[in-house]
This record gives sequence, structure tokens and C-alpha cells, in this order.
Amino acid sequence: MKENLRIILRSLGVLTLIVILFCYAMFQGGFVSWFLFYGYLPIGIYQLLFASYPLRAWQIYREIENPVCQAGDEIVVKVHLKRKLPFPLLYCTFEEKFPQSLMKEDTKKAKYLSSQASGQMTVSRRLIRMLFPLFRRNFTFSYSIQSLPRGEHVLDKVTIQTGDIFGFIKKSRDFQVENTFAVYPYEHELRLVSDMESYEQGGVLSNQLQHMNTTVASGAREYAPGDRFAWIDWKQTARKQTMMTKEFDREKSMDILLVHDNFMNGNKNELIYEASIEMSLSFIEKIAKKDYQTSFLSIGERPHVFELGQSEQQMERMKHYLLTARGEQEGSFSIRFREEMAHFHQADIIFLIVTSIDPQFVQAIQEARQRMKHLSIIYIYPEKVLPDTEKHLLEPLRFSGIAVQQLSMEQLAADPVEVIFK
Repeated sequence: MKENLRIILRSLGVLTLIVILFCYAMFQGGFVSWFLFYGYLPIGIYQLLFASYPLRAWQIYREIENPVCQAGDEIVVKVHLKRKLPFPLLYCTFEEKFPQSLMKEDTKKAKYLSSQASGQMTVSRRLIRMLFPLFRRNFTFSYSIQSLPRGEHVLDKVTIQTGDIFGFIKKSRDFQVENTFAVYPYEHELRLVSDMESYEQGGVLSNQLQHMNTTVASGAREYAPGDRFAWIDWKQTARKQTMMTKEFDREKSMDILLVHDNFMNGNKNELIYEASIEMSLSFIEKIAKKDYQTSFLSIGERPHVFELGQSEQQMERMKHYLLTARGEQEGSFSIRFREEMAHFHQADIIFLIVTSIDPQFVQAIQEARQRMKHLSIIYIYPEKVLPDTEKHLLEPLRFSGIAVQQLSMEQLAADPVEVIFK
């Protein structure tokens, strides 16, 4: 409303100036007065026409070339502007109004070594592009958004601003143009290492775990490329005069539960929380390649459970949850963990990914250990060296036979990330 009133007043000013120059030329006469009138007349007419030129008739839409990507990637946005009237415009500016969700940046592994390690991921994003339409009806340009943070982002507003040659009359208009794109958590390459060899006796995942139980053969078949030399059945080979290899029964299906701590407990270090989300997805993707029955549980005020072995839809739902999850500031993980563990009696192995520990947490884990076959903890902390107080809290857990892996920022920046259970 204020802008329309300002345009009307400026238009009246232009019209008044034309009338004044005309009256001056009529009464004064001579070359100079008429030169001033005819010299300003086309400019004044242009300004009056510009004041009545409707920006609302413009059509603007975007194209996002890669609307699904990973944190730290960049997207390319192509903007198309169309107008019906080829009214001459010397310039116009295009401003993208970025949502608050994009006022962060993620630089993949580099964020764990940079100044971002202070925990703050905030950044200021602004895009203003100068365009020179002149008489063109259609024009297109592209821009990129780099270091994308995790989340589902919506670009929904742009501003077009233009003015006359002398800047006496300026016009701007906001356009609602909605485009959505998804940025999934960054996925780390993991190397799982264990100093225990047999998970059936309480061990954990390691690089030595096989899909096949090579201790009991269930039959024989013809040799296929890729079969191990040790699997060759020499008796059947001699009998059938062709290379035969042993067939093995599948391992028993293991039930694995991955538990994610969604409480931040007053910790304002956003980087640590993002690391827990990234490790959760990376861990699930790692063990999903094995033939295990896997579940994912995120513990907050409201628990989120996903039975990943049942269908692909469950995996997609879990990924969407990690896409949009936000840390909860208030609540007790220890209390909620006790409540949720009352519903999980079938899990052979439980992995916990946590970002804070306290005496109540240690007590809750020790209670759970008495009912579970195996329990392992991945503790992510922001300091380069683990504080002595937290070392003392973790010692009783190790004495109870609980495998603990401490992950610092430097370890998260490594490629691959080594998770060593001991």
C-alpha cells in the first residue's frame, strides 16, 4: 500500500513537471524553453508508462536440477522469467528469499576440522542477481547453492525490483514460487572392527562376519567363478568328473537394534547432533548389506521405531525421519531408554549412538546389559581429548563387558571412519 501511494505521488510529480515545462514554453517562448519541454517530454511519458506497468503480470518459475542430494552437496537452480508486454526495462534485480532452514552450511567431513568445530553451523545466505531485460519477454539464468545442510527445504518467495532510467520511480513485487528439495544426511564410509571373533558368543560386527556359515555343508553344486578354493568338494569332484563346490546353510538371522539419542540435554553444539544423525544412517546402511534383521529406534520425548527388515517402505520412512529430525533440548534419555527396552527382548545386539553421558546413563546401560546378549556404545564427543570425568564414567561399562567406541571430531573427519569395539 505504501509503495502504491509512493508511485502515485511520484507520477503526479512527473505530470506536474511536464505541465510546468509546457506552461514555461508557452509564456516564455524561444528555443531554450521549448527544447526543455520536448527534451523532457519522452522521458516523462516513459516514467508515466512505467508507473502503470504491471509487474504482477510476470510469470516466474524455478527448475531444480537435483532435488534429492546429500548434505554438503550443491544444487543448481534455473530461474525462468516471462512477461507478456515487451516494455523496455533498463534493469531489474532478482532476489531469492532463502528460508531459515538454509541459514546453515554443511561441508561434509571438512566441518569436523574447520572453525565449525565450535558447534555453530550458521551462515548468512543472500542472492541478488542484476538482470537487463530491455525488450526481451523471456530470460533465464542459473545459480547454485553450496554446502547444503541436512533437511527438507522449501524455496517459496522471490522479489523483483526495477526502476526507471533516473531511479525516480521504483517498483518491487514479491512472487510466491514454491520448490521443495531434500538434503539427506551425509553418509560416512565405515570400517567396523572388533577384537572378538564370534558374535554368537556375544561378539559384535566385524569385517570377518560372513553371510555363509562355512562350518556345516548342506550339499554340493557345480563350481562357479568367485567360489573359494577351500569350498571345493574333492570327493564329489572325483565322482562326477567336474569341479564341485560345497553349499552352506545361511547363518541364523541376527536381530540388531540401533538406538539413537535424540536429546541434546542443553548441549548447543549442533555439530555433535549432526554427527549422531550421520553415523546412524551410515551404520544402518552398512549393516543393511548383511543378512540381519535390523531395527532403528530414535529415543526422544516421542520414540520413533522402524523395523527395517520388513519392507523397503520402512527404510524410506527411517531415512525421511533422519532427514527432518531435530534435537530435543528437554528430556532424559536414561528414563526413556529404560521404558523402551522393556519392549525389546528379541535383539541379539544393541548399538547405541549417544552424544552425552552421565551417571544415570551408566546405570541404565548396566541394567540393560543384564537382559541383553550384547550391547555396544558409540559415544561422540566434541573435544579432541576425552575429559577425565567422562573416562571415569565409561570405565564401569567396559568392566561390565560393554564395548565402547569413542569418536572425536578428528576421527569423524577420517575416511573411512573406524569404529573399533573393544
